[in-house]
Amino acid sequence: MASGATDVQHRPLGKVREQAEREHIISVLRLTNGNRIQAAQILGISRKTLWKKLKHLGVSWPPTITQG
Repeated sequence: MASGATDVQHRPLGKVREQAEREHIISVLRLTNGNRIQAAQILGISRKTLWKKLKHLGVSWPPTITQG
């Protein structure tokens, strides 16, 4: 069995959905240069819902950059 198939077997649907949602929200925030009002409008949700989703998904915006 290929390793890709093994990865799929160990990813519950909820985690896949969360990752897809996280990636989409981040791409929309990049598109709007971090403007949460515009991002929420594009996503079809309220600013409050966007804030809650960012918190739930562990997304900090703007992204924190660590010096290494």
